[in-house]
Amino acid sequence: MKLRVFTPTEIVLEEDVVHVTVEDPTGSIGIRPGHAPLVTPLVQSILVARPAEGRQRYLALDGGVAIVNRDVVEIVSRQAVESDDPAHLEDSVLAEFERRTEEEKSSFVAFEKMRLSFMRRLLELEKG
Repeated sequence: MKLRVFTPTEIVLEEDVVHVTVEDPTGSIGIRPGHAPLVTPLVQSILVARPAEGRQRYLALDGGVAIVNRDVVEIVSRQAVESDDPAHLEDSVLAEFERRTEEEKSSFVAFEKMRLSFMRRLLELEKG
């Protein structure tokens, strides 16, 4: 089956594989040729792809979506980083994804506070 991994800026991986393991909010999912059609959100995790020949491929995914249709698995993620060492991906890359997620949450909270403050002041001005 064909595995394609995309980010907003590039095609990270396009390869024929015999097995893919991804992780959604309910746990780990193994996908083999002939898998039932599926669309599922993905959590920050390590994708494992096993080609018919050669070494396994490991990609750290920053969440995303998996789409399985016939013998094609497509993964769309904000970021995807490949490594031969899954321990490295788990220790450093996923930690970096998590740190960025926390920074984005903090930025969103700060923006919302600013927006609410602006709305309050606007209402105060309207009341006179």
